[in-house]
Amino acid sequence: MTVCRWRFLPALAAVVLLAGPFTVPVSAQQEPVYAVYDGFLVTDGGLYVLAFAYFSHNFEPVTVPVGPLNGFGTAPGDRQQPTTFLPGHHRFQCVMVMGPEFEGGLRWTLDHAGVATTTSDDMLQYNWEFEVGSVTNVLRDVEPTEAPRGVCLNRSPTVRFLGLRNGPEGAPAEVAATVGDELKLFGSVSDEGLPRGGALVTSWRMLSGPGRVTFSAPDEPRTLASFDAPGAYELELWASDGEREGSNRVAVTVDPSP
Repeated sequence: MTVCRWRFLPALAAVVLLAGPFTVPVSAQQEPVYAVYDGFLVTDGGLYVLAFAYFSHNFEPVTVPVGPLNGFGTAPGDRQQPTTFLPGHHRFQCVMVMGPEFEGGLRWTLDHAGVATTTSDDMLQYNWEFEVGSVTNVLRDVEPTEAPRGVCLNRSPTVRFLGLRNGPEGAPAEVAATVGDELKLFGSVSDEGLPRGGALVTSWRMLSGPGRVTFSAPDEPRTLASFDAPGAYELELWASDGEREGSNRVAVTVDPSP
Protein backbone atom coordinates (compact mmCIF):
# COMPACT_ATOMS: atom_id res chain seq x y z
CA MET A 1 0.00 0.00 0.00
CA THR A 2 2.83 2.41 0.77
CA VAL A 3 4.33 1.99 -2.72
CA CYS A 4 1.03 2.73 -4.42
CA ARG A 5 0.41 5.85 -2.35
CA TRP A 6 3.76 7.42 -3.27
CA ARG A 7 3.46 6.36 -6.89
CA PHE A 8 0.46 8.62 -7.41
CA LEU A 9 1.82 11.71 -5.66
CA PRO A 10 3.30 13.31 -8.84
CA ALA A 11 -0.03 12.92 -10.64
CA LEU A 12 -1.87 14.44 -7.69
CA ALA A 13 0.54 17.38 -7.60
CA ALA A 14 -0.08 17.99 -11.29
CA VAL A 15 -3.83 18.08 -10.71
CA VAL A 16 -3.43 20.64 -7.92
CA LEU A 17 -1.23 22.87 -10.08
CA LEU A 18 -3.62 22.73 -13.02
CA ALA A 19 -6.59 23.49 -10.80
CA GLY A 20 -4.96 26.67 -9.48
CA PRO A 21 -3.76 27.78 -6.02
CA PHE A 22 -4.78 25.59 -3.09
CA THR A 23 -7.32 27.24 -0.82
CA VAL A 24 -8.29 26.11 2.66
CA PRO A 25 -11.99 25.23 2.91
CA VAL A 26 -14.05 27.64 4.99
CA SER A 27 -14.95 24.81 7.36
CA ALA A 28 -11.26 24.28 8.12
CA GLN A 29 -11.13 27.83 9.50
CA GLN A 30 -14.01 27.26 11.90
CA GLU A 31 -11.90 25.83 14.69
CA PRO A 32 -11.42 27.30 18.19
CA VAL A 33 -8.73 29.79 19.21
CA TYR A 34 -7.80 29.22 22.84
CA ALA A 35 -6.68 32.05 25.14
CA VAL A 36 -3.82 30.94 27.40
CA TYR A 37 -2.18 32.56 30.43
CA ASP A 38 1.61 32.15 30.30
CA GLY A 39 2.43 33.41 33.80
CA PHE A 40 4.00 36.37 35.60
CA LEU A 41 7.12 37.75 37.21
CA VAL A 42 7.66 40.46 39.81
CA THR A 43 10.42 43.05 39.35
CA ASP A 44 12.62 44.34 42.16
CA GLY A 45 10.45 47.47 42.13
CA GLY A 46 7.27 45.47 42.72
CA LEU A 47 5.89 45.72 39.18
CA TYR A 48 4.08 42.73 37.70
CA VAL A 49 4.95 41.59 34.18
CA LEU A 50 2.27 39.30 32.76
CA ALA A 51 2.29 37.25 29.58
CA PHE A 52 -0.55 35.71 27.60
CA ALA A 53 -0.47 33.19 24.76
CA TYR A 54 -2.94 31.56 22.38
CA PHE A 55 -3.44 28.28 20.55
CA SER A 56 -5.26 28.13 17.22
CA HIS A 57 -6.47 24.90 15.60
CA ASN A 58 -7.04 26.65 12.26
CA PHE A 59 -4.82 26.02 9.24
CA GLU A 60 -4.60 29.68 8.20
CA PRO A 61 -4.56 32.98 10.14
CA VAL A 62 -7.96 34.04 11.48
CA THR A 63 -9.14 37.44 12.68
CA VAL A 64 -11.12 37.91 15.89
CA PRO A 65 -12.07 41.58 16.33
CA VAL A 66 -11.88 43.38 19.65
CA GLY A 67 -15.20 43.27 21.50
CA PRO A 68 -17.30 40.48 23.00
CA LEU A 69 -15.29 37.90 21.01
CA ASN A 70 -11.86 39.22 21.98
CA GLY A 71 -11.57 41.20 25.18
CA PHE A 72 -10.18 41.51 28.68
CA GLY A 73 -11.99 41.72 31.96
CA THR A 74 -11.71 43.82 34.04
CA ALA A 75 -12.25 46.89 31.89
CA PRO A 76 -11.02 48.16 29.59
CA GLY A 77 -11.66 45.21 27.33
CA ASP A 78 -9.42 46.62 24.64
CA ARG A 79 -5.83 46.42 25.88
CA GLN A 80 -4.19 46.44 22.45
CA GLN A 81 -4.27 42.64 22.31
CA PRO A 82 -3.68 40.86 18.99
CA THR A 83 -6.62 40.38 16.63
CA THR A 84 -4.88 38.12 14.08
CA PHE A 85 -4.15 34.56 15.22
CA LEU A 86 -1.76 32.24 13.42
CA PRO A 87 -1.99 28.44 13.38
CA GLY A 88 -0.46 26.64 16.34
CA HIS A 89 0.73 27.57 19.83
CA HIS A 90 2.27 31.02 20.26
CA ARG A 91 3.70 32.10 23.62
CA PHE A 92 4.35 35.63 24.92
CA GLN A 93 1.88 37.21 22.47
CA CYS A 94 0.68 39.80 24.95
CA VAL A 95 3.24 41.00 27.47
CA MET A 96 1.75 43.51 29.91
CA VAL A 97 3.12 45.51 32.85
CA MET A 98 0.94 46.20 35.89
CA GLY A 99 1.63 48.35 38.94
CA PRO A 100 2.40 47.13 42.50
CA GLU A 101 -1.29 47.41 43.39
CA PHE A 102 -2.23 44.63 40.93
CA GLU A 103 -4.03 41.74 42.64
CA GLY A 104 -4.86 39.49 39.70
CA GLY A 105 -8.24 38.86 38.13
CA LEU A 106 -7.35 40.08 34.63
CA ARG A 107 -8.71 37.51 32.20
CA TRP A 108 -8.50 37.31 28.39
CA THR A 109 -11.47 35.82 26.56
CA LEU A 110 -11.42 34.59 22.96
CA ASP A 111 -14.52 33.31 21.19
CA HIS A 112 -14.15 31.73 17.76
CA ALA A 113 -16.12 29.01 15.97
CA GLY A 114 -18.66 29.06 18.77
CA VAL A 115 -16.12 28.13 21.46
CA ALA A 116 -15.30 30.73 24.13
CA THR A 117 -12.19 30.28 26.27
CA THR A 118 -11.00 32.42 29.18
CA THR A 119 -7.63 32.49 30.90
CA SER A 120 -7.04 31.57 34.53
CA ASP A 121 -8.43 33.50 37.50
CA ASP A 122 -5.58 32.47 39.79
CA MET A 123 -2.96 34.65 38.12
CA LEU A 124 -0.60 35.25 41.03
CA GLN A 125 -0.33 31.77 42.50
CA TYR A 126 3.26 30.64 42.94
CA ASN A 127 2.93 27.93 40.26
CA TRP A 128 2.31 30.61 37.59
CA GLU A 129 5.55 32.47 38.34
CA PHE A 130 8.02 32.27 35.48
CA GLU A 131 11.07 30.06 35.79
CA VAL A 132 14.47 31.57 35.06
CA GLY A 133 14.53 30.24 31.51
CA SER A 134 11.38 32.16 30.52
CA VAL A 135 12.28 35.51 32.09
CA THR A 136 14.58 36.49 29.21
CA ASN A 137 11.80 35.82 26.69
CA VAL A 138 9.25 37.81 28.68
CA LEU A 139 11.49 40.85 29.20
CA ARG A 140 12.80 41.02 25.63
CA ASP A 141 12.35 44.65 24.48
CA VAL A 142 10.55 45.46 27.75
CA GLU A 143 11.75 47.97 30.35
CA PRO A 144 9.05 47.61 33.03
CA THR A 145 9.65 50.97 34.71
CA GLU A 146 9.16 52.81 31.39
CA ALA A 147 6.44 50.70 29.78
CA PRO A 148 2.81 51.86 29.66
CA ARG A 149 0.61 50.05 32.18
CA GLY A 150 -2.12 47.58 31.42
CA VAL A 151 -1.70 47.16 27.65
CA CYS A 152 -0.09 44.56 25.40
CA LEU A 153 3.34 45.83 24.39
CA ASN A 154 4.59 45.76 20.83
CA ARG A 155 7.95 44.02 20.65
CA SER A 156 10.34 43.62 17.75
CA PRO A 157 10.00 40.60 15.44
CA THR A 158 12.03 37.55 16.41
CA VAL A 159 14.41 36.41 13.66
CA ARG A 160 15.99 32.96 13.74
CA PHE A 161 17.63 30.45 11.42
CA LEU A 162 16.19 26.96 11.60
CA GLY A 163 18.81 24.35 12.34
CA LEU A 164 21.50 26.93 13.18
CA ARG A 165 22.65 28.50 16.43
CA ASN A 166 24.29 31.83 16.99
CA GLY A 167 27.78 31.82 18.43
CA PRO A 168 28.82 33.19 21.83
CA GLU A 169 27.74 36.75 22.67
CA GLY A 170 25.49 36.98 19.63
CA ALA A 171 28.09 36.04 17.03
CA PRO A 172 26.49 34.97 13.73
CA ALA A 173 25.81 31.33 12.97
CA GLU A 174 28.33 29.77 10.59
CA VAL A 175 27.68 27.77 7.41
CA ALA A 176 29.67 26.73 4.33
CA ALA A 177 28.89 27.02 0.63
CA THR A 178 30.56 26.65 -2.77
CA VAL A 179 30.74 29.04 -5.69
CA GLY A 180 28.12 28.08 -8.27
CA ASP A 181 25.94 26.13 -5.80
CA GLU A 182 22.80 27.37 -4.05
CA LEU A 183 22.85 27.60 -0.26
CA LYS A 184 19.52 26.93 1.43
CA LEU A 185 18.79 29.53 4.13
CA PHE A 186 15.85 28.63 6.34
CA GLY A 187 15.01 31.87 8.12
CA SER A 188 12.13 32.15 10.56
CA VAL A 189 10.40 35.41 11.53
CA SER A 190 7.70 35.59 14.22
CA ASP A 191 5.75 38.50 15.65
CA GLU A 192 2.77 38.98 17.97
CA GLY A 193 0.74 40.84 15.33
CA LEU A 194 1.18 44.30 16.83
CA PRO A 195 0.69 47.06 15.96
CA ARG A 196 -2.75 46.20 14.66
CA GLY A 197 -3.00 46.66 10.95
CA GLY A 198 0.76 46.64 10.55
CA ALA A 199 2.45 44.51 7.89
CA LEU A 200 5.32 42.20 8.75
CA VAL A 201 8.02 42.58 6.08
CA THR A 202 11.35 40.80 5.71
CA SER A 203 14.45 41.33 3.62
CA TRP A 204 17.84 39.69 3.01
CA ARG A 205 21.02 41.64 2.37
CA MET A 206 24.79 41.13 2.24
CA LEU A 207 26.69 42.96 4.97
CA SER A 208 30.17 42.06 3.77
CA GLY A 209 31.96 39.79 1.31
CA PRO A 210 34.40 39.75 -1.60
CA GLY A 211 31.80 39.11 -4.30
CA ARG A 212 28.12 39.31 -5.12
CA VAL A 213 25.28 37.36 -3.52
CA THR A 214 22.07 36.56 -5.38
CA PHE A 215 18.97 35.67 -3.35
CA SER A 216 16.21 33.67 -5.03
CA ALA A 217 13.58 35.23 -2.75
CA PRO A 218 15.12 38.34 -1.14
CA ASP A 219 11.86 39.35 0.59
CA GLU A 220 11.10 35.93 2.11
CA PRO A 221 12.63 34.38 5.24
CA ARG A 222 13.42 31.18 3.34
CA THR A 223 15.61 31.68 0.30
CA LEU A 224 18.44 30.28 -1.78
CA ALA A 225 21.72 32.20 -1.91
CA SER A 226 24.36 31.86 -4.62
CA PHE A 227 27.85 33.39 -4.58
CA ASP A 228 30.05 34.41 -7.51
CA ALA A 229 33.38 34.51 -5.65
CA PRO A 230 35.02 32.52 -2.83
CA GLY A 231 35.69 34.05 0.57
CA ALA A 232 34.01 35.06 3.82
CA TYR A 233 30.55 36.63 3.67
CA GLU A 234 28.13 37.92 6.29
CA LEU A 235 24.41 37.99 5.48
CA GLU A 236 21.53 39.51 7.40
CA LEU A 237 17.84 38.69 7.58
CA TRP A 238 15.91 41.82 8.64
CA ALA A 239 12.25 42.14 9.67
CA SER A 240 9.92 44.99 10.62
CA ASP A 241 6.34 45.13 11.92
CA GLY A 242 6.01 48.79 10.93
CA GLU A 243 7.15 50.13 14.31
CA ARG A 244 9.95 47.88 15.51
CA GLU A 245 12.72 45.98 13.77
CA GLY A 246 14.58 42.73 14.35
CA SER A 247 17.46 41.02 12.56
CA ASN A 248 19.90 38.14 12.67
CA ARG A 249 23.14 37.36 10.85
CA VAL A 250 24.76 34.31 9.31
CA ALA A 251 28.44 33.95 8.37
CA VAL A 252 29.13 32.01 5.17
CA THR A 253 32.49 30.58 4.14
CA VAL A 254 32.39 30.10 0.36
CA ASP A 255 34.85 27.66 -1.21
CA PRO A 256 35.95 27.84 -4.86
CA SER A 257 34.09 25.75 -7.36
CA PRO A 258 35.71 22.28 -7.77
